[in-house]
Amino acid sequence: MNPTMGDPDALMRKWDEEIQAKLKQADQISQAAREVRVTQRSKDGSVSVTVDSGGNVTALDLTDAALRKQPAQLSAEILGIMRSAQAQIATRMQEAMAPVLGDDSATMNAVMGGFQEKFPQPPQETEQPPKAPQPPNDDDFQGHNWAREQKGW
Repeated sequence: MNPTMGDPDALMRKWDEEIQAKLKQADQISQAAREVRVTQRSKDGSVSVTVDSGGNVTALDLTDAALRKQPAQLSAEILGIMRSAQAQIATRMQEAMAPVLGDDSATMNAVMGGFQEKFPQPPQETEQPPKAPQPPNDDDFQGHNWAREQKGW
């Protein structure tokens, strides 16, 4: 028997214990990830979006006030709130994983890898009033200003 090798049975038991511990940790990580949810609301509270750890929308709540908005404004608001919720996933996942992984930063980095890339922070909103709808162009001139054309009479 090689003295540096030690007892082969003891080595096998140790490896088995390590593997079992990693499998248990993987189950805990999976469970913690399944429980992560992020909910964001619009400033006026008329739109609420909830996403899971994969960024999938699990709930969309609209109040009557939301339904009075212009369709383009409402859809832009929903998408913006959804992206804002998705951008919070990495932080929430890290909070959920900390009790499971502790100081194991290599595993934390492996688990967290990709969340911030997949769900980046949305661009900062600039408060702009919604544009008033423009009346349809119902002139018969098809975009020409006949008075300015210099063709003479």
